[in-house]
Amino acid sequence: MPAFQSYNPIIIGFVEGEGYVNIPLETAREDYGQFPSEYGLLPTGEGRRIQKALNLSLGLSLIKLLQERETLNETIAKFYERWGRDFRADFDVALEPFHRRNDPATLRRVLAANSETLAACLDVETAEYLRQHELVSLSTLRSIPADDLLVKTRTILTKKRRNPAHAAERDLLDQALALVQAKEILAHAHDMTGGDITHFGAPRLAMHADQIADLLWRLSRHLPLAGVDALECVRGQGIEFDFTPRDASFLELGKEVGDCTADKYFRQVDREVENIYWTVFAWFLDRNYQILRVLDDGELVMKVHLLPVLVSNGPANAVVLALDAIETTPAFREDTRASNPSLLDRKEYVFSCMLDEVRRLAHRMGIEYIYAERFSNTAWVRRELEQFPEVYVPIAQVWKIDDLEDVFGLAKRICAAADEEAPSSVFMELQMKNTFLQAAAASSKGVKSFAVIAGDKRLGVPMKRVVGV
Repeated sequence: MPAFQSYNPIIIGFVEGEGYVNIPLETAREDYGQFPSEYGLLPTGEGRRIQKALNLSLGLSLIKLLQERETLNETIAKFYERWGRDFRADFDVALEPFHRRNDPATLRRVLAANSETLAACLDVETAEYLRQHELVSLSTLRSIPADDLLVKTRTILTKKRRNPAHAAERDLLDQALALVQAKEILAHAHDMTGGDITHFGAPRLAMHADQIADLLWRLSRHLPLAGVDALECVRGQGIEFDFTPRDASFLELGKEVGDCTADKYFRQVDREVENIYWTVFAWFLDRNYQILRVLDDGELVMKVHLLPVLVSNGPANAVVLALDAIETTPAFREDTRASNPSLLDRKEYVFSCMLDEVRRLAHRMGIEYIYAERFSNTAWVRRELEQFPEVYVPIAQVWKIDDLEDVFGLAKRICAAADEEAPSSVFMELQMKNTFLQAAAASSKGVKSFAVIAGDKRLGVPMKRVVGV
């Protein structure tokens, strides 16, 4: 990727009063960007590089709301319910597997099977239980604020358990710790969802499906729960996957990986690359944009950006599952001081597992074609993608379904909820439409080369018609 001084790809946007736009990044910044200093995000001191940024009001609103609440799952889900796009009717594509890895019906069965166990746990009054079993003194319990009771008593019990003087109480301490930790998880579930998950119907379970599945698995470490093996969640063993939740971790993922979506330039591994943190806010609101996390024994090693796009080539057109980016953490790169040799020895296996998971997802969605962006921040990923057949597609024939009108509408609601200025535009970068990433993958006619992971080349153009590729 070229240095940021010359980086000017075509990006997509939706502008109040104009509708969908498809314009260069520098034009978008100049015409629709704002200075961070206008929002008090940066000082206006001398010597600072002054540059307008996109999606500022939206980004500030998201950060503000996520400081007040853990997730925006329900806000996003309810907006899209009203939006009314029916992918199954319009494109014969099922989006449910793309929105959540867990089936709400399965969650309901697991919750029903364990309702008595969960209710019994909730019914226990923590302070009274600890007092009756003489595990924490009454004076100590009275000194702890109600909001801190679970955290403080867990700390007390953990210290007592480590103390050899309390070895005779080990079993009782283990039971008390299990109870307190289970109640902490249930309290977290209530705070995250705003209600008692045991009473949720299918629609509300669907909004929080993956997070509830994760909470139930964590509960099963402390309570005897049946059926949790049927849930899709990260258990910290082997190669596993999950969708990045719509919470603060979504905004911090670029920092964790060290790519160009980090919130600051200095947090990027490749600091000569243009920072595009501004686009993360638009991705966050787009229910049809997912970031698949790849974990090895519970450790994040890779992220994969996914979205369905419509590719049209004359009479041939179809929804394609786009692998818009495949990026790895510093430990999973060969060119960083943080490189992990034992992890890199397994890179082909991890990459193969990831592609199998993406193919499985596409199959569940009813999508035949999977095309992958060939650029990555990681050299070995680029080499792996070179082994796949290439398809040449004019970027003008790659369509973001609904043209960001949905994201713009939701952005206005988010800013209103945060009591911030309503946005007049929203912009997003898609690597599938970016010809600045690899010179060899683009031509003067705006044609890009993609790796064919599934399907065939019929949606592309013949190579002999591609000039400069």
